[in-house]
Amino acid sequence: MADQIGIGILGAAGISERAIVEPARGLDGVRVVAIGARDPERARATADLLDVPESGDYELVLKHPDVDLVYIPLPSTVQAYWAIRALEAGKNVLCEKPLSANATTAAQIADAADAAGRRAFVGFHYRLHGFTRQLLDVLASGVLGDVRCVEFDYSIPHFVVQPGNIRLDGDLGGGSFMDVGCYAVDLIRAAWGEPAVVSADATLYDGDPRVDLQMDAELELAGGIPVRIRSSFIGDDKGSMSLRVAGSAADLEATSVIVPQWGAQLRVTADDRVLIEDKAADGENSYARQLEHVIGALRDGIPSELDAAQGVGTMHVVDAVYRAAGLQPR
Repeated sequence: MADQIGIGILGAAGISERAIVEPARGLDGVRVVAIGARDPERARATADLLDVPESGDYELVLKHPDVDLVYIPLPSTVQAYWAIRALEAGKNVLCEKPLSANATTAAQIADAADAAGRRAFVGFHYRLHGFTRQLLDVLASGVLGDVRCVEFDYSIPHFVVQPGNIRLDGDLGGGSFMDVGCYAVDLIRAAWGEPAVVSADATLYDGDPRVDLQMDAELELAGGIPVRIRSSFIGDDKGSMSLRVAGSAADLEATSVIVPQWGAQLRVTADDRVLIEDKAADGENSYARQLEHVIGALRDGIPSELDAAQGVGTMHVVDAVYRAAGLQPR
């Protein structure tokens, strides 16, 4: 991989600014060279706003000679199509989480990357933040003793996801477990390995009964350890991004796990004693860490926890949760 890496963006999604454009400005030899959208005029407006030199349709990005990495923040139901097109065009890809609509299409992305000799990554940005790395270290350290129960509450405040939002559109891969529950599955697999899905119960959206406004899932780790995940679009006014782990020797609580730069805190207690208390470092940004990591993986050819093959496993669990709730995978 050349020292100079150009990035192209498919779609005019707002997340592109904080996930790619801003982080790229802080990396030597990295620049965003083009934005493509279904509507070239919208692409032009977005490019002007973000100071990106070129814009047009998707094909402009896929054929651009200076684009080495294509960022794809499109709805999950079309990510596989465009990721495969980009890989076949000789580009590497970074797909927004959870990689694709289901495990089948996610595997197609991973297979296409192997066939093309290129890299495909999934954008679980939180994994690269120093807070998350510390959290995983603590979970692996043994300080909690034997893990007895794991609980996630990833609830978005009820006023955030309103009618018209793509998260409420089944045709676009909508649903709370697709949107935030997938983060919990990714963290479970990173910390403890593969879980089994025991049961799931969905609160459905009246406007599209394929879409879960809330999912309460029960999983099980090796040894029968229970894991409970709540993902929700109907949380209280503050919402939650919390993880709680009860152990035989100590208990852990972590907040703002999905976006650590929003004041994440970690606390481990045993009875009335505080064993560990820490918070996310000021100024560290998970999206900047993610892009730095992806660029490093491309330049050095090293394996990555964001490799698409890892994301396929997460989608297998997401699919199983939807089936357990009586719903079809996206």
